[in-house]
Amino acid sequence: MNARHLPSDETLAGFAAGRLDEGMSLVVAAHVEMNAAAARALREIEAVGGGVLATGEAVPMLTSAEDALARLEREGRDVPAPVRPVERGLPRVLQPYELGRWQPIGLGVALRRVNVPGAEARVFMLRAAPGTRLPEHRHSGHEWTTILSGAYEHEYGRFARGDFDEANENHEHHPHVDAVEGCTCIVALTGEVQFRGWLGRLLQPLVRL
Repeated sequence: MNARHLPSDETLAGFAAGRLDEGMSLVVAAHVEMNAAAARALREIEAVGGGVLATGEAVPMLTSAEDALARLEREGRDVPAPVRPVERGLPRVLQPYELGRWQPIGLGVALRRVNVPGAEARVFMLRAAPGTRLPEHRHSGHEWTTILSGAYEHEYGRFARGDFDEANENHEHHPHVDAVEGCTCIVALTGEVQFRGWLGRLLQPLVRL
């Protein structure tokens, strides 16, 4: 995790290069849209990448620029981009994606699926009531979170609107939601969530994250 609650340089570089899974990339894109410092860091990484490309040896294109533009125009006509209204308070990057209904998964906690076709990661929004203590847990994969509203804190700091929380199998945490604001966030998850304690183990088969 990063002390400024920004993604690691490795994560931002992967995002800039288009190497991330679509679901993980969506959560980073939401963060970049909401966080000016992340947007600046991304521009710096893209500038460095552009500079590296500029020093490389030119390679002849296999097709003309006119042909490439014509193909893009045809493809754009064939596959119209879906247009969905963006709900108030949500990042614009969510516009192309289908959002499920909020479903309660525990006392004061609700989950909303985000359908990201082709993604390996499971993407969802999580909403927790003020003062909620989520079960202590760790992961067998990655958990990337962008906070959309409110805040929570755990062993690695306090995370508020626009912050990015990046965890993997080396992190174990016990989130405590802000007592006044509550918290809503968007999460991309790979691997499994492994809850600790008797309550967590009781919830495990019900939550199925």
